[in-house]
Amino acid sequence: MTDTARVDLLLKYALAVAGQEEPGNRELGAIHLVKYVYLADLAYADRHGGDTFTAAAWRFHKFGPWSTDVYTRIAPVVAAVGAQERRYSNPRYEDEAVRWFVDEETLADSLERELPLEVTSAIKRAIRQFGSDTTSLLHEVYRTHPMLHAAPGDMLHFEPAERVAEPQVDAYQAPSPTAAKQMRTRKAALRALRERVQRRLASPRTAKTISPSPPPRYDDVYAEG
Repeated sequence: MTDTARVDLLLKYALAVAGQEEPGNRELGAIHLVKYVYLADLAYADRHGGDTFTAAAWRFHKFGPWSTDVYTRIAPVVAAVGAQERRYSNPRYEDEAVRWFVDEETLADSLERELPLEVTSAIKRAIRQFGSDTTSLLHEVYRTHPMLHAAPGDMLHFEPAERVAEPQVDAYQAPSPTAAKQMRTRKAALRALRERVQRRLASPRTAKTISPSPPPRYDDVYAEG
């Protein structure tokens, strides 16, 4: 069951940390906030045997990890911290039509005392690297190990990366017709997803754009996973 109090802490902290950045990176939209909470949960899970900090249910949704439980806490959190809101027209990306900014110098320090070090470090590092740059942030979360071992629509699992076993393929055992058909269908879906992701992430929307290294994997091992 999702720990709402912990979700709220992470959302407040992400807004507070972003508020200390240079102009242009201070305003975060819903898509940024959800992804920063995901990265915090991932960092915590790597230290705690796969258990996340918020216990939120994460799913491979569209172009990245998504949790409805996290998303629905954004509105009450921005109201609670008195975040400034900016709206603008963006018909292609509705989730980014609203962004928020917190101008409170001491908020991050006070919240930091309530959060584990691995969580605060993950959020600080990610915000300093990506800020409100949606494209590079999506590249980053898309190549995390819970995403690489899931298919669109799957729930995400946060076991530490070193414990996630690669699927074993018996080279001497031919797959059944049903299994072969399922594999072909999966591969076709992954190819279509790859093309959609690349088209969207390649769209020049910000001045700060990086290419992932290494790039996301779309091979037979990923399809089997």
